[in-house]
Amino acid sequence: MFAHALTSRVLAYADQQSIGHEPFCTDIPGLLVARHFRPTDLTPVLYRPIFCLVLQGAKQSSLGDEMVTFSQGQSVIVGLDLPTCASVVDASTQRPYVALALQIDVTLIKELAAEIDDFGGADARASDGKGRVSAIAAGEADEAIVNAMERLFGLLNKPAAAAILRPLLMREIHFWLLSASHGALLRQLAQANSHAARISEAIIHIRRTYVEPLRIPELARAVGMSESAFHQHFKAICGTTPLQFQKRLRLIEAARLMKSENQSVSAAAVAVGYESPTQFSREFSRMFGLSPREHRSSISIAHGTSARPAAPAHMRGQADLSV
Repeated sequence: MFAHALTSRVLAYADQQSIGHEPFCTDIPGLLVARHFRPTDLTPVLYRPIFCLVLQGAKQSSLGDEMVTFSQGQSVIVGLDLPTCASVVDASTQRPYVALALQIDVTLIKELAAEIDDFGGADARASDGKGRVSAIAAGEADEAIVNAMERLFGLLNKPAAAAILRPLLMREIHFWLLSASHGALLRQLAQANSHAARISEAIIHIRRTYVEPLRIPELARAVGMSESAFHQHFKAICGTTPLQFQKRLRLIEAARLMKSENQSVSAAAVAVGYESPTQFSREFSRMFGLSPREHRSSISIAHGTSARPAAPAHMRGQADLSV
């Protein structure tokens, strides 16, 4: 069994904390634990930059028309904020899906890369467009990264040790992520003039101004790309167009507003930038598989009509709702 000792410890911890269908934020900043006892539907989620180590079971995330699968013994690196869809595909009561996840510090990635001459070599030079990198990449988890994650998890309930050792382990883990075979996007993000770095700048702008109309020509110029190159590289990395990216951000945020802030359908639509209630309802239904009113009603049924449930993890500034 892959990482048997670590898997057993994480499962015991999940039992102690009664971890359910949402990721659990541990006392180690940035470290999350996920456990599922059954497969889940393909659900819209907002990924933040994150590293996920799958200890048992399997999960899938969509990248455009492709599905990226990461299963036991593998890890997945998401280097950018990315609204997408994900589902657990291998889980049971006897053998639940379980994973450790760590938020990626992109600033630390850049600092480490700057300390190493020509880090990544060919990956860094792939900015001419011939080398494809993706926002979601899965690969085998090598012994070094598993060992480092095990030591980080071992700092739980050891606050004095965590205060000293966590920063060192974060540097080590981020080094291994930069070195990973599926860490090409991180290596390119560390290169100021790469296409990936420019697309990252564009994503930051879209997230900051997602309620406003998206002006592609202006955004392309702002990140130093032609409009055609901007479209090409944005879709290659994110699996979607900039306009589709913005639409998904809006709809995920609208769902959060209805769930965690108890907003009405019309108020949520206006809050995320929709002027047409009909268009909002149509696009929401297409993405979530039910109308906004049905979505809001399902929340009331699940929590009671007077309940105001907490914001889901993928919209709390944590990492991903379904690591």
